[in-house]
Amino acid sequence: MKILQVNNHHYIRGGSEIMYLKTGALLEENGHEVLYFSTQNEQNVNSGPNAYLVKPVNFLDKSILGKLFQIPRFIYSNEAHKSLKKLIKKEKPDIAHLHIFYGNLTSAVLQVLKEEKIPVVMSIHEYKMLCPAYTFLNGHGTICEKCANGNYIHAVANKCNKGNYSYSFISALECYFRDLFFDYKTHIDHFIMVSDFIMKKHVEYYPEISSKATLLYNFSTLNTTPYTEVPQVKKNTDLVYFGRLSKEKGILTLLEVLKDKPHISLKIIGTGPMQQALENFIEANKMAHVTLVGFCVGQQLCDHIQSAKYSIVPSEWYESLSLTILESLSLGVPVIGANTGGIPEMVKPETGFIFKSGSVQDLSKVIETALGLSQDKYLTLQKNGLNLLKTDLNPQLYYTQLLNIYQNTIAKKPQK
Repeated sequence: MKILQVNNHHYIRGGSEIMYLKTGALLEENGHEVLYFSTQNEQNVNSGPNAYLVKPVNFLDKSILGKLFQIPRFIYSNEAHKSLKKLIKKEKPDIAHLHIFYGNLTSAVLQVLKEEKIPVVMSIHEYKMLCPAYTFLNGHGTICEKCANGNYIHAVANKCNKGNYSYSFISALECYFRDLFFDYKTHIDHFIMVSDFIMKKHVEYYPEISSKATLLYNFSTLNTTPYTEVPQVKKNTDLVYFGRLSKEKGILTLLEVLKDKPHISLKIIGTGPMQQALENFIEANKMAHVTLVGFCVGQQLCDHIQSAKYSIVPSEWYESLSLTILESLSLGVPVIGANTGGIPEMVKPETGFIFKSGSVQDLSKVIETALGLSQDKYLTLQKNGLNLLKTDLNPQLYYTQLLNIYQNTIAKKPQK
């Protein structure tokens, strides 16, 4: 089968990029030909002959006038339209698998795929169908669903994108344009929902898509062959956070808990817009027990994770399903997670601890409880996590289920 994978970025930037690239690699390992349609960037990985790349949109380095000229390109990319058209004419893919494409590749890809009658599946990694800012967070950083019924003006009024009226207006405009001309509900043949929470939230507002939506959990991409036994690794750190450093991830709440607990060590791995704020907080509170590691991948990342007693996911938004959880469990590291979004679907009493999202008091209590666990009970958590990955969330099972979705979607699509 020839499969077209589509995503805004062709390098590791977040969870959606990881799944875009790792899904492509998994398909290739199983004998399929994979094409990639994405944007140009010096950080791109594996940009071989099967990667078709277009110019990205860049608002950040533009003047106000420059930003205005970029708005049409943010909403609809003629370059993406032409490039994808050319790719399809040349390669003739059997199916297209979309990840995140709005804002760079834009809804132009939907028009081309529909014109060429290519079957389309889309992994729903976030809430862009329902929220112009995609996070269900307003400009004040609190959970809000006012736009989910299609009235996106609330996003502008509440400055939901970067706390900025201009960015919020552009995001709302893009959603109105999409719904009017390239409605996902009619242009996508099948939706892949990465958690039960994200499935229920979308079906709540768009019940008509329930018949063409499938729950398919992601797989761990760090350790794709989970250990048969718990790895014997010295634990020299109490907690590890790894992922994007952004406000909705709840890292400042975690630091608030730890500022008066110098006996509990924490490693923070990753980069993002909150990095300077985190550095300032750590310095102001003299938190020598907290280490900002920076960006890590591969074996170095695995080593940092495994050296910790627990991985922590303190999210304060509707986290769809954090890859952090799967990757931690696959390395034999139990998880402490917030009770929001899809997190409780993986972090259960058998595999870790859950706390009330955004609560300093509850997080503090849970951390102390987790670190006070007996060695036998801790070992049981490790084994349960590894077993979950081996039996229910392994790459080969994911591949089998994904291939079934592809085949059923192709079978239901009218012939060209």
